[in-house]
Amino acid sequence: MTGFAERYIKSVFRTIEENRLVEEGDRIFAALSGGKDSSSMVYCLKKFVDEKDIECELRGFYINLDDSEEVMNPLEELMDMLDMDLIRIDPPDITKYKGSRPICSVCGAVKRYLMNKIPREMGANKLATGHNMDDFIVFFLKNLIGKNYSWISNFKPRVDSTHPKLLTRIRPLFNVGNKENERFCNEMNIPYARKHICRFKARECSYNRKRDNWYNVLYEIERWNRNFRRQMISAIEDLSRLFSREKEGRLNECSVCGEPTSGKICTYCRIFKNQQMTKNSLNQRMKY
Repeated sequence: MTGFAERYIKSVFRTIEENRLVEEGDRIFAALSGGKDSSSMVYCLKKFVDEKDIECELRGFYINLDDSEEVMNPLEELMDMLDMDLIRIDPPDITKYKGSRPICSVCGAVKRYLMNKIPREMGANKLATGHNMDDFIVFFLKNLIGKNYSWISNFKPRVDSTHPKLLTRIRPLFNVGNKENERFCNEMNIPYARKHICRFKARECSYNRKRDNWYNVLYEIERWNRNFRRQMISAIEDLSRLFSREKEGRLNECSVCGEPTSGKICTYCRIFKNQQMTKNSLNQRMKY
């Protein structure tokens, strides 16, 4: 193992331990996409559980938005490497969505909904994601510019549940970024999809271009302040602890599907409302 890989693992393990991301008796579902971030996340979680001999359950699951070989082959290789089973979730066919909402927004809403609903129904108490340091810095800056201050309380490695149907979310990669994750996967020979795969790439969408511009700004600043990202994520975490999640408002249960929502009807059900999908038909379209 290289010196970089050792420092990387030490950093991730420290994040896990200091924030109690993994505890005895946990049933953790790791959200996988096939990319470098989620692959390094589940690798480190599995290594932590094994080395610390923690009695808990760790399972990987994949929301099947793209079953191409570029995604599925690395995922299956990764699960074989870690001796884990992969749970595949087939969502509703959102390629047929004809509403006014941008397709990236629809895709994100569907994934967020299923990432909480399905693992919880299968007995999970925690959801692990591959969101990393760079993601949270960009999220923070965009919400700050938009004066959406209520989200600041969520920018930390562990976000505890505030509703019986809402899973506690854990982010093991909170203190490592995109470049570090890619280098770690390459040095440790961890399988991952080498290019971003999106089944909606034929549609006109500027999301990826705008996202990349934000990340490029971070790296440009780091050219003359090499500790910028680490200083920024540390400050963001400190700020998050000054904000109470109570300001987000009380969560209700969706009148259509019963899932947690801040309104009367959740975003997922509002998206598919025009397609005349009832609660039963929504559930029937989700297979796993």
